[in-house]
Amino acid sequence: MRFTAIDTSAWEELKKSIEELALCIREQFGTKPEVSDLLHNGDVCRILNISKRTLQHYRDTSVLPFIQIGHKCYYKREDVEALLEKSNRKIQ
Repeated sequence: MRFTAIDTSAWEELKKSIEELALCIREQFGTKPEVSDLLHNGDVCRILNISKRTLQHYRDTSVLPFIQIGHKCYYKREDVEALLEKSNRKIQ
C-alpha cells in the first residue's frame, strides 16, 4: 500500500475545490430526479389479477401505458393503480 503525505493547507484547498465542484454540479443538474416505481409484467398481473395475455391486450389497445427497455416491458405504479381504481368504479 502506498501513502502520500500532503500538508494541511494543500488538503484544505483541495477539499474546498471539491466542495465548489459539487455545488456547481448540483446547481447545473439539480438533485436526483424522483424515479417512479416501475413494475414488471408479473407484478402487474398479480396486482390486477389478470393473465399475461390480458396484459398483452392492454398494451396492444393502449389501455395501460408501458415503457419498453430492451425486450422487457415496465409499467408505472401510478398507471396501474389508476387502471385498478377505474375498473373498481365500473364494478360499483
